[in-house]
Amino acid sequence: MIVFLLLTSLNSCKDDVSQAGSSSLSQDEEVIVCSDTLRNIISDNIPAQPACSTPDSFLLGEVRTTDFGTLNAVMLTQLAAPEGWVYPEASELDSVCLYVYYRSWFGDGNSPMALAAYEIDREPLSYDSVYPSNVPVSRFCSMEDSTRMMDRDAVFSPNRPTDSIYSSVAQANIPFIRLRLSDRYAERMFRIRDFSSQQAFDRQFPGLMLCSSYGASAALYVSTFCITIHYHYTYSVGDETKTLADTKTFYSNKEIKQLSRYEHKNQTEVFERLSEDTTVNYVLSPSNIYCRLTIPMQEIKRQIKEQTQNRNVYVNLAQLQLDVLNGDSKGAKEDNWMRPAESMMLVEESEYEKVFSSGRFTSDTATIYSSLLSEYDTITSAYRYYYDFDLSYHFTQMLHKDRFNDTIRMILVPVDLEFTASLSGNYAVSIRMKQAASATKIRSSRSPQTPMDIEMVYSGFTNTIIGH
Repeated sequence: MIVFLLLTSLNSCKDDVSQAGSSSLSQDEEVIVCSDTLRNIISDNIPAQPACSTPDSFLLGEVRTTDFGTLNAVMLTQLAAPEGWVYPEASELDSVCLYVYYRSWFGDGNSPMALAAYEIDREPLSYDSVYPSNVPVSRFCSMEDSTRMMDRDAVFSPNRPTDSIYSSVAQANIPFIRLRLSDRYAERMFRIRDFSSQQAFDRQFPGLMLCSSYGASAALYVSTFCITIHYHYTYSVGDETKTLADTKTFYSNKEIKQLSRYEHKNQTEVFERLSEDTTVNYVLSPSNIYCRLTIPMQEIKRQIKEQTQNRNVYVNLAQLQLDVLNGDSKGAKEDNWMRPAESMMLVEESEYEKVFSSGRFTSDTATIYSSLLSEYDTITSAYRYYYDFDLSYHFTQMLHKDRFNDTIRMILVPVDLEFTASLSGNYAVSIRMKQAASATKIRSSRSPQTPMDIEMVYSGFTNTIIGH
């Protein structure tokens, strides 16, 4: 059936759901098409629920900002066992070094920081377990002197690494920090000889925690981490004895358990201060403060039933645009390195845990995605930054249910999506809460300038009556 959209009249607002206009072909025709503006959304700040820590890269260090408090990030990881590995006969230890490769940093790259490493000596990491991002470090590490893996901490600044290596994949030099283990821990690592399985290796070395021990102005985005054993051995060729230097590297990768732990040291104080201004909302990552939207679905259904005369409804458009107020760096404080998230997702609150524990898009969960968009405003001679969400599919599904709550609550969460290629183009295959630090300031539902609203266009069909 071909439907023609004819908007011929404008009507006045009704209650909090204001009708921008509606029209119909005739009383006897099949379809009624309406357009409305929903303005009675309620938005508020909420403390973020802990993320399920499944990082592709780690944030490591501590950063203190005036507006958003102090973020401390540590990493805990097992090491992948080189199954079946055997050292050559007569091998002798030279040294053991820990290497931290990072792709970038957050904060002041010229500020000094120090790293320390501790062996996991309490509860071992479990590959099959899901850990929240705020899991206590003390659950895994005592951090006693006997578990300290270096004689002294490594001091450096992020833009002055100890070395770098060229990556042909990234076509760039990847900076890294080299940390030499103490003689005691070097001997401990070199004495490990059972590489028959990952479980056997974990019993000998459960893993380690890497943390910042000095500095509060920078954190590294760690891409790769490993421990390398430098050794040599001798062998005979005829009557000649030769010495060969070699290395064996133990990597932290997806084959074993990796964990990022975040602590927002003054989260309550920051939350209360930021919530004083009700004209704006904030979304801070990783796992700090989120924005929650409360949408009056029963009120929407009532209005739609009135306008479509109880017809079966298809929501053609339900557009929610969220204005970002800190899209550029103008007016930012000197120590405010946090920028808006590049991508956001609206997730129904009741499905929050399911979505992020599985890390997948599913047909039975409400997940609506938007990247950070911008457009030039010729009137103000400035760029406008915003997120653009279309809730039409979700609204259509909700309106066809016999029963649902008076309101639905949706949480705005910074995310990273992993894409894969298909014949029809790129599509998302997994969702992760954003591990990178970000701060997004948006106009709230109480903003006197441009409060949140949802622009709706919907069609009413006569073939089915929607539920009461």
